[in-house]
Amino acid sequence: MIITTEQLKQIAGAGGGLVLDASTLTFNQIKDISSAANSGKAVITLKNFSGLTAVQLNELAALAPGLISFDFTS
Repeated sequence: MIITTEQLKQIAGAGGGLVLDASTLTFNQIKDISSAANSGKAVITLKNFSGLTAVQLNELAALAPGLISFDFTS
């Protein structure tokens, strides 16, 4: 099943939690989904985010405080 970024935003906005592979999305797509998660109070877990900087991770966390988790396991 292929789900678009718009559909992921709708799911998060409705309160549905998501586990996302950050390596398959752009930073801007992740930002948009994180913003939607904040409005829906949905928990987002990001995996494979080694392509993002600490500044970017902080920015994502600030978009939805307490709702964005970073999976540091391999």
